[in-house]
Amino acid sequence: MERFYSAEKNVQYLLALLKAHEIKNVIISPGTANFTFVGSVQQDPYFNLISCVDERSAAYMACGIAATTQEPVVISCTGATASRNYMPGLTEAFYRKLPVLAVTAMRNIAQIGQNMDQVIDRSVQPKDLVRKSVYLPLPASQDDEWGNLVKINDALLELRRNGGGPVHIN
Repeated sequence: MERFYSAEKNVQYLLALLKAHEIKNVIISPGTANFTFVGSVQQDPYFNLISCVDERSAAYMACGIAATTQEPVVISCTGATASRNYMPGLTEAFYRKLPVLAVTAMRNIAQIGQNMDQVIDRSVQPKDLVRKSVYLPLPASQDDEWGNLVKINDALLELRRNGGGPVHIN
């Protein structure tokens, strides 16, 4: 059977590093901004997928799975206002030190503050939401690609470092 993956380098790197870190559980809330990630994990039998259209419920489901299995769980939605629905569940994960990885996607960050629909500013996170938040720009050079690989790997390591906790990759 032929498999199809996104041509986006950041999605390819994230999938490869999720596998390298043995992270299999993914709860997806499909949207237009994260469809390349969603489509790619759907094509890969390595991942255990759950679909949940309600982002708040998805975050709490991830807390339950992470608490039960003691393994990281990925949640993914668009980077717009839907991602704000993760906040209660990520706060729970923060205080319980649960390894929940929020993967969001958004349009160009240059649109932040320009009254564009579905573009929100997440440059500052509440102190008790995630242990680390990284932004992956679209790579324009090999140095950009290397930098994004380092950011992804560092974020994935943070899920388990010093007792663990939630992390965000945009």
